[in-house]
Amino acid sequence: MDTKLDDFKFADPRFLLMYSALQFGPEEMAKPDGSLSLPYLAGAIREAGYDVKILDVSVGDKDEPLEESFFKTKKLASGLIRCGMAPEKIVEKMADFDVIGVSSIFTTQTTMVLDLIRLAKSADPRKLVIAGGVNARNLRDRFFNAGADIIVLSEAERIIVQIAEALRGLRRLSEVAGIAFRDASGKEVVNRSAPPLEDLDELPMPAWDLLPLKKYWDLSRPHGGQFPEGKRIQYASLQTSRGCPFQCLYCHISKEVDGEVAGPVGNFRMKSIDRVLRELQAMKDLGAEYIFFEDDSLFAKKKRAYTLFGKVAEMGLHLSDVNGINIVHLLKNYGGRLDIDTEFLEILSGAGFHMLHLPFESANQRLVDKYSSGKWNMKNTDTTRLIQECDRIGIMTAGNYMIGYPDETLGEIHNTILMAKMHVEAGMNHAALFAVVPFPGTKIYDMVIANGQLDPDFDTDQMKWTKSMMKGLAVPADTLEHLRQLAWLTV
Repeated sequence: MDTKLDDFKFADPRFLLMYSALQFGPEEMAKPDGSLSLPYLAGAIREAGYDVKILDVSVGDKDEPLEESFFKTKKLASGLIRCGMAPEKIVEKMADFDVIGVSSIFTTQTTMVLDLIRLAKSADPRKLVIAGGVNARNLRDRFFNAGADIIVLSEAERIIVQIAEALRGLRRLSEVAGIAFRDASGKEVVNRSAPPLEDLDELPMPAWDLLPLKKYWDLSRPHGGQFPEGKRIQYASLQTSRGCPFQCLYCHISKEVDGEVAGPVGNFRMKSIDRVLRELQAMKDLGAEYIFFEDDSLFAKKKRAYTLFGKVAEMGLHLSDVNGINIVHLLKNYGGRLDIDTEFLEILSGAGFHMLHLPFESANQRLVDKYSSGKWNMKNTDTTRLIQECDRIGIMTAGNYMIGYPDETLGEIHNTILMAKMHVEAGMNHAALFAVVPFPGTKIYDMVIANGQLDPDFDTDQMKWTKSMMKGLAVPADTLEHLRQLAWLTV
């Protein structure tokens, strides 16, 4: 194969893993990325004996004032606002490293990540630039055009170590499984991903210590929650599992299956209870008091959840989910009759859960069955009593609802808004009404591209939960936005 990729050689490669600057609308609150991807990679690189550092461009290095990064804002031509380190400062930080790794998970931040890749390559073309994350692997042309040398296609803890070995000449870089690159003619080469790791206890411990945790705490703007202005939250994120038993069409897991570029990383896999407790203790030792669980399906194995959170109660932590708790996992089969699992709710309250996010998604069983894997049954679930039971036990609830599915009718939208209103009246803390967004890497994205409901050259900056980008909806996008805003104010 004629490729320049194998020309990259470093005797002892040094890795700089980076979160990009942030962009946000004037009405939005900027929140640092701080996702788990880079701590896991840094843990793997460090365990393999290589030098590695994490730099969050949005907040700067640990010893630098936030006024030079997070509070250093600039209005962009798009009308969005950028916050983060100045480009010349970023170049200085890159200077001593051979490999620049960038994470792209959030589609709305694509422009910022592409800018970071261009900056790295323009400053020194000899550096190897690697991009990873669900967004990068599904918008590969945009990332290659910006200058990325490699795009990692799957879970990267083992891939990144093999890349390091290749850079030292121990294997051919162009033959590493689970990566994509362009050959000398500009043609894309995709190396099939190896099967994902089944035993998650084999994962390296995430390098939380390399994150600018104290800066995150000073800002206290975690993705998993919102706290009163001025309240300092010492928090960290954790995953007890990967994948999900459901394959909702608007979720990346719908395409993380055999035959797709990432392979079956969407298969549900778990860490042992002992490993989870060890990670919780490590975060507690770093000073974290609030833990945000990033699992896609935290309670999928109910017996395990009973045992785990019974033990977590002894640790005195504040706990919260991020991606939502599947409603069916809060129910129990009582002799053929599904009802609220109050015993489990009491265990969760005792463990430190003060709020649960409930992904109702829609008030229409047709849409839940078609788009959300039929993951809850409206006839068998007394949602009002679920909310009231949570409230009685001391757990607040928040509901997530989506409107604007490709074939959703005005009447179905009305049903969902009424459900959200009913839930708030039953005691729910708040309801969040989102537009259905066809993010790259989901089945619904493929569907609307094929149907002509989304332009192939869509603007990633506009892919937000607050606004539909799709065309040809049963209810036009402008009308949908008015309905969503009216429902938000009403509910």
